[in-house]
Amino acid sequence: MNKKGRHIKLEDQPELAKNIFEVPEGYFDRLNKDILEAAEREDSTLYKNEKLKTLPFEVPQNYFEELTEEIMVKTVGRERKVVPLYKQSPMRWLAVAASLVLIASFYFLSPKALPENNESGLELVSDDTIIDYLNAQQAFQNDIFSDVDSFDLILDEIIAEELNSFADLLTTNAELDYHFEYFDY
Repeated sequence: MNKKGRHIKLEDQPELAKNIFEVPEGYFDRLNKDILEAAEREDSTLYKNEKLKTLPFEVPQNYFEELTEEIMVKTVGRERKVVPLYKQSPMRWLAVAASLVLIASFYFLSPKALPENNESGLELVSDDTIIDYLNAQQAFQNDIFSDVDSFDLILDEIIAEELNSFADLLTTNAELDYHFEYFDY
């Protein structure tokens, strides 16, 4: 399929461009009135519930008149606290010292770079040692890959269980069974 065919233009498809979320004409104009009428009817839940009739949010008297003054007292009216450098916590200095020791130990204890003649150092290792190492690696890989078939069987069983539980879920909950269609225009 070419790139041009992947896009669906709403102008060309009136059934896709249609707004499915519609409210009746004048719904929001009369909504407030309908709610108030429902609350005043004696058979309604709103009329019977006493908790809904009380206002839970109350502002103390003169709150906004005193708010500015309280903020000013708490911020501007306070004296600034100055902590001299020599009176700071010793834990801060210990943390700085420990960081410097850690950085220095990484610098001095790190392996040194190889010489500039690009020798890898393998010429110092005997051929027998290298062959033994490679044989051990091959044996380890053979052990790992010998169990791959059993892993496939286990994974197949897990997938089958999940598919069965999904199918059971779809049979008990019909609303989850959707059929999607792909439109190719």
